[in-house]
Amino acid sequence: MDTPIVRVVVAEDRVPVRSGLDAALGHLPGVAVVGTATHHAQVPPLLDRHRPEVLLLGLSLPGGDAVELTRAVRAEHPTTVVIVIAVLPATNDQVLPALQAGAAGWLPPTADRDTVIRALRAVVAGVNPAPRRPIGRDHRGELTAREADVLRLVAAGLTNAEIARRLAVSEATVKTHLNHAYTKVGLQNRAEAVEYAKRHGLGPTEAE
Repeated sequence: MDTPIVRVVVAEDRVPVRSGLDAALGHLPGVAVVGTATHHAQVPPLLDRHRPEVLLLGLSLPGGDAVELTRAVRAEHPTTVVIVIAVLPATNDQVLPALQAGAAGWLPPTADRDTVIRALRAVVAGVNPAPRRPIGRDHRGELTAREADVLRLVAAGLTNAEIARRLAVSEATVKTHLNHAYTKVGLQNRAEAVEYAKRHGLGPTEAE
C-alpha cells in the first residue's frame, strides 16, 4: 500500500532555519514540501494552490502578524495543521497567542530530523504534533509538590515502579502525576522531563 503523502508548506525567512527544515524533511517517505514562503503575502496563494496538510510557520516571518495569519489559516483552511517555529529561547508570550489562535503546536528552529518526523507522524495520526507549551520557561509554580517530586525522581533515573515504591503510591498514580506535569510544563517524553528537571533545580539530591 502506498504511503500517504503529507504535503507541507514551509513559511520561514531565516535561511539557516529554512535550510535545517529542508534537510530534516528531505527524502522522508510520504512527505512532500510543496511550497516555500519567505513573506506573509506568499502564504495564502500557496495554501490555496496546494491545500497542504501542514504549514510550518515561522513566528518572525516578515510582512505581517504570525498569530493573525494562524487564525486566518485555521478559518479558511481548517484541514491544514499549523505548527509554529518559535524563536529561541521560546516563551509563553511568543508561543501561546499562536496556540490560542489555532496552532497545533510548536517546534524550535533547531529541531532535528527525528523531532520533525515525530511531528509529521502525529499530524497523520490526528493528534497534537508538538508541545502545547514551550519548555524553556520555568513553570515550577504550577506544579504540585508531588508532581515536582516525581519529576525530581525521574531526573534521578528511577523508573515509574521505583518512584511508586519511593513515594508509597501506586504506579498508576505516578503515571498520573507525570502526565499532569508533562501537560503543565509542555513535555513530550522522559528525556525532556529529565532535561527540564535539571535545568530548573529539580534534579536528584545527593541522597538519591
